[in-house]
Amino acid sequence: MAGDSRSRISWIPIAWTVACLLVLGVAFFAVSWPYVDVHNNLREATSWDWRQYVRYAFSRGIEYRPLLTLAIKAGYQLVGLNLWIYQLLVLAQLGAVLALLLWLFQPIGSRRGLAAALALSCVVGLHTSRIFFLFIPVNAYSAALLLLLLALVVALDPRALRYDWVLLPLTFVALFLLESSLLIIPLVVALWWRGAPGVSGRGVAAMLAALALYLGVRFAFGGPASLGSGYVGSGLGFSEATPESLRNTFEHAPWLFWTYNVIASVLTVLASEPRAGVYQFIASLLQGNTALWQWLHIGSSLLTTALIGAALYWYRPLSERDRFLRHAGFVLIVFGSGLGFLYTRDRIALSAGIGYGLLLFVALTMTLDRLAVTTGWRRALVVGMVSVMAIAWHLRVAEAYAQLRDSAWDYHSEWTERYADLGGAQPQTELLKGLRADALRSVPSDPRRDPAWTFALFERRYSREDGAGRPPADAAADNAVPSVSSPFDIRWNETVDDTTRLQFEAELGLTDAQRVARDPRGRTWEYRLRTPTRERVRAIVLHPSVEDTARIDAQRFEIVQ
Repeated sequence: MAGDSRSRISWIPIAWTVACLLVLGVAFFAVSWPYVDVHNNLREATSWDWRQYVRYAFSRGIEYRPLLTLAIKAGYQLVGLNLWIYQLLVLAQLGAVLALLLWLFQPIGSRRGLAAALALSCVVGLHTSRIFFLFIPVNAYSAALLLLLLALVVALDPRALRYDWVLLPLTFVALFLLESSLLIIPLVVALWWRGAPGVSGRGVAAMLAALALYLGVRFAFGGPASLGSGYVGSGLGFSEATPESLRNTFEHAPWLFWTYNVIASVLTVLASEPRAGVYQFIASLLQGNTALWQWLHIGSSLLTTALIGAALYWYRPLSERDRFLRHAGFVLIVFGSGLGFLYTRDRIALSAGIGYGLLLFVALTMTLDRLAVTTGWRRALVVGMVSVMAIAWHLRVAEAYAQLRDSAWDYHSEWTERYADLGGAQPQTELLKGLRADALRSVPSDPRRDPAWTFALFERRYSREDGAGRPPADAAADNAVPSVSSPFDIRWNETVDDTTRLQFEAELGLTDAQRVARDPRGRTWEYRLRTPTRERVRAIVLHPSVEDTARIDAQRFEIVQ
């Protein structure tokens, strides 16, 4: 009987996964539409017909995500503004990620089951994983991660060897969905090099062929993608930096900034510091106002990293599968962090966080397997470390629940008290009215009334004392883009009447409209652009009803002074 129990799949991580999805799902289904991002994306998707939209999707710049762009329009046409369908899809994607991790872990026996459950709690509890619950209105990050894990499943399954050509369409789709899917290639190549049973030279060649096809399409149809002009708001040291300050500082040595970003992405997984490139914990120590939740983040990550390092140094994986998982974990951390070289965000390190979870599972498996022959103070030390680590990561999973409650209230306030400041005073399109009506159907519970201890133990978006909002770490860098641009001119083509012009102004995010007197035809107007990102400037330049522009660099898609 003992032998039978050791050969069965453990119910522990399966039960943990189901419970986690149910608990987080309760909080997530109270979250409504985020105003700015969803409205901007759906506005673009509903402004053009499919022919124009496909051309727009395949002509974008550095962030080249045509399948994501097309999925937004397809999703809207299929399900409209049925919020619960988008939420269900997001939760299903998270469930699929956890299920694939369980398949990779293959938790046979109670020890591997405990190791798998703790590794999953680490994956869900990491701050880099909060991107799992983003929907604008779809989530490309978890979808791309699913494809990455599928490639890993193929590489480790001997039955897939006859069909490893499937890596060609899988890689091709992943690359067009999210540029970070480039990580698939070093991951599978490294595993093939180490003798993974599910991939051959043919599979590697298939992936490289997919990469060549992608690059051909990207450079044939995509917009300009100069790294030199790619500065966006990013964390640096103890504060956030604007694109202008970063360009001025690193113009002659951009590699220094890229190195900083890669190191920051590695450390944010291994030590939970910095956050979006900003060393918040160290800054709080210097200011003498370090919160308890910061100690929890730093302590849990450093303890976990120490256990992983010690276990991988002193022990060797007992099975070939664990050996491959160890290789995969290192590749994901190194190359996943490298993806963030242009700028730092917590979400960029999502793949690195998955690699961290793989390494934790392997380290825990080796440690628990040797616990039976460990005695005395060493056994007590190991049991104590694992117990403390389990408590800490489950507290961070509970923090994810609290963060979802905060997000629900934050998004609700976007449609109510902050609506006008975010551009709600613009002309009301049917899309905007529909989104707002849907978002206001219910009112989430006010998280500021939560017990006081939750604000000390968990990272929260609101202060219980004064109710002030505290945006997430990524928001500070995302908001480094100016809220309103400098003025520029647009000359509309002769088919645009006043009614159509007002509609286009609302769709493109144009404000402060003033007719330019020097144009005797009356078709030239001066505007400012709300949240002037490169993608939004590109939408203006490529708009079929825009005949000409002034004070816009049409090659770099930037508004010039």
